Amino acid sequence: MKNKTETFKTVVCGTAFGIFYIEAIKRAFPDFELAGIVANGSERSIKCAQNYNTRLYRSTEDIPDDIDLACVAVRSSSLGGAGTDLSVGFLKRGISVILEQPVHQNDLQLCFKTAQKNGCRFMVGDLYLNMPEVRRFLNVCEYMRSIGQYPEYITAKSSVQAFYPFVDILGKIIPDGEVEVKSVGEQFGSFKEIMCGIGGVPLSIQYNNKMNPKDPDNHMQVLHSFCCYYPTGRLELVDTRGPLIWYPRMNMPWSVLDEGRLPDVYPKHMYDASVQILTRDLSSIAKPYYKYAEDSWVDSITRDLMEIRSLTFDRRRFIMKSQQEQKSSKLWNELSQIFGFAALDSSLKPEPADLSGIFDASILRGEE
Repeated sequence: MKNKTETFKTVVCGTAFGIFYIEAIKRAFPDFELAGIVANGSERSIKCAQNYNTRLYRSTEDIPDDIDLACVAVRSSSLGGAGTDLSVGFLKRGISVILEQPVHQNDLQLCFKTAQKNGCRFMVGDLYLNMPEVRRFLNVCEYMRSIGQYPEYITAKSSVQAFYPFVDILGKIIPDGEVEVKSVGEQFGSFKEIMCGIGGVPLSIQYNNKMNPKDPDNHMQVLHSFCCYYPTGRLELVDTRGPLIWYPRMNMPWSVLDEGRLPDVYPKHMYDASVQILTRDLSSIAKPYYKYAEDSWVDSITRDLMEIRSLTFDRRRFIMKSQQEQKSSKLWNELSQIFGFAALDSSLKPEPADLSGIFDASILRGEE
């Protein structure tokens, strides 16, 4: 096993989303070093190897034995890809693996079992869980529990493409909470809704399940959105990218008007902000999409790299994480079956609109 100061020699499988893994490996140097790309020899993979000045392996059999980690950015078997088989092949050689989500529970069991048998590590790559505003949201949820505040109701939204990490996030809002489905709504437009409970807390999930089968990774209306209703107010993560907002529950006692006029002094709580933007830097969520991909995605993948490195030296935590990942995958599979197949629509196409006037449209009279 590597010691805690050695560099992890890393290969990346796949050169589509895999490019973001390559960038993350570069960012994580000297903890990690790019040692090659595994791909089928397409024009893109050849260019990728040239651009990053690394070797292109067209077969996993050509991978040298001194590789420590394989990042498999290839669809798993649950989506008809070779990602699971590639992962198992690496694990049998004692090479640790990060496999990009989603991954079926049966595949997870096989991968974790193979990893333990061969003295290496396995985990699912889940960059959305590492996004800054998601982490901020979960930190605040944990804080609320620490002061005895628990959600009375939760509304949540996601899409078929982002549902696997959605389930992971949900499990951290109500740790160890079992999900019980109460009712399933009919398909209406682009969304389907189920009502359920998690750990006894009512939960509404709106599921955007329209998808273009020719372009399955795009066109979702929402990634992740959560709103937790507490006795004292509501905590809302508007989107995976933020912002995170706290809305105190309205409480204006009419007794303040008993003198027949506006009072000189209000109750203490009425001096608190009526809305609190918990996102520290709003400019960070307003950056262009390309910066979001180049910065936030790569930083989040870097956190996954550091996580599997840490797990290499902590077997107990690796076992705990493997159990949690299998639980999340099982719930993802169960809820996905309840929602049913995606509503396929090949007409969905990217149609960027000219919204250059949207800010001006939002200006109220007198704000000019």
